[in-house]
Amino acid sequence: MAATFAGLGWGRAARPRPARRDPREPKANAVESGALPVQRRRVPDNIQMPDAPGAWSRWWVSAAAGIIALAAALRFGTLGRIPAGLYFDEAMYCLDALTVGRGGHWPVFFPANFGREPLYIYSLSAAFALFGAEVPVARLVSAFWGTLAVAALLPVARRAVGPWWALAAVFVMAVFRWPLHFSCTIFRAVMPPLFILFSVWAFLRWRERRRPLDAVMCGAALGGGLYTYTSFRLVPLMFAAWVIYQFLRGLLVWRRDACSLAVIVLTAVLVAAPLGVHFVRHPDDLSSRTGEISMFSHHGVMKPPAEILRGLGRNARDIALMWTVRGDHVGRHNLPYRPVFDWLTGLFFYSGLVWCVWRVGREESAFLCLTWILTLACASLFSFGAPNLLRMQGMTPAVALVLVIGLRWAWEVSAPLASRSLRTAAVLALLVFFATMQLFDFFVRFPNHPAVRREFLVEMFYAPAMAARDMAPGVAQFRVPAELADHPTFRFVTHAAHNIVAYGPSDPVTSGPRPLGILTTLRASELASPAQRAEIAGLEKMPGARRMATLPVSVEAPEGSPARWLPWAEIWVLDEPGGK
Repeated sequence: MAATFAGLGWGRAARPRPARRDPREPKANAVESGALPVQRRRVPDNIQMPDAPGAWSRWWVSAAAGIIALAAALRFGTLGRIPAGLYFDEAMYCLDALTVGRGGHWPVFFPANFGREPLYIYSLSAAFALFGAEVPVARLVSAFWGTLAVAALLPVARRAVGPWWALAAVFVMAVFRWPLHFSCTIFRAVMPPLFILFSVWAFLRWRERRRPLDAVMCGAALGGGLYTYTSFRLVPLMFAAWVIYQFLRGLLVWRRDACSLAVIVLTAVLVAAPLGVHFVRHPDDLSSRTGEISMFSHHGVMKPPAEILRGLGRNARDIALMWTVRGDHVGRHNLPYRPVFDWLTGLFFYSGLVWCVWRVGREESAFLCLTWILTLACASLFSFGAPNLLRMQGMTPAVALVLVIGLRWAWEVSAPLASRSLRTAAVLALLVFFATMQLFDFFVRFPNHPAVRREFLVEMFYAPAMAARDMAPGVAQFRVPAELADHPTFRFVTHAAHNIVAYGPSDPVTSGPRPLGILTTLRASELASPAQRAEIAGLEKMPGARRMATLPVSVEAPEGSPARWLPWAEIWVLDEPGGK
């Protein structure tokens, strides 16, 4: 890749761009009025077509394919291992996927767990039908959607920053810890980047070619995106702002483009109609999740204006700090408190933001990136727990583009100071540095962080569930505490084991057919009645009793101290004639 970039140059600075006709000039007006024949390809201002020689060369295509293959390898290579465990919400997605199609059950919205859009759950169901209902298969679905998002960035980035800088943007997206994380976890938030990118790409194709099919594709992507994740409801606002900007810049003309814009809107409405009908019939589902996390109300009661303003101010501050100072603290979203960028890479991201603000009135790509980031940031701004990377996941392609814009600007500004080869080598070195930092954080620091293991319930629920699943086929019955058996993580991991029976705090533990498997936990012993506690304590002395496994749990220790471990769960087997 280094030879490719060094030999062919970068972006607009690599080769003078041919002059393009402004659609507001008299000749364009003549075309629009019908006095001249309409051209098939109309290239709008500052959204570049791949006109540089070699843009579709073997080198360029090979480099693009290699970067996408790298993205796939990073996402598919750790299925079921990073992160270890299975979080509550992840298990709920999987359990819902098991219900799809059973007894004619084809929901357009899943109201449990504060409501969830269906498209991701349907993709899980399809994967389970093909490969089996296992945690690695569920993570495979996220890896698939995440890899498609990396590939979908390529045509959008090629138009925004040029063909060669587009490769840099796709590389950033491939190794970026933020989208990589959600490509390896089971959350529907992995899907919005793909649908936003497809919407933008289809819109640009329509504007270049004026083909009705592209307008239909854009509308279908916008309508389909509403089935992905709650924050996608902000995307139509982003598109509305972008369309207004294009009218103000003369990139769109009402008389010529109104019908095609109507096709986009109508297609989006038709695609989203089933979900809209569901919300009309069940209005509480529309606001169940947003009402629960809103900064404007608490348990349905509107907060005082002063409290709302203070909360929004804190959220805005925390979102501004997340880039290089203090990131998302939630272990299931991020390496806790780790900012999005290191300081060196962050400086170029900030430079890209400054360039976008400076050029927003003249460069369409600047306006689009800024609007994209600001719109999706509202998903965290107006909800508690900012910065929340999961809710803002849809902005990751724009963040990658802004970083590359900052690199391109530095590359152009430094032209009088260094040769092209030296500047290209510096950019490549920075990209390698960025990849190293991001991948080290994700593959080394993230999976070993104690808070991450607690968030994904590794010791308390996932490990006992895996042990019970492995032991259940070898016994006539396997008894587990009710508080464990009722948890979604345990239920999904052991869903195929039909001989698992839950016992409550007052139920006998050792009664049942032999051989009998028994799982006890420290929590179950604390909740047990005195008789049951004595029964559990006497397991070791029972004839035919065998302790098969002891599972530990980590205990929070002072920072810098080694982790402390306590026995959490034990697995016993009672053989004949032990229970008689």
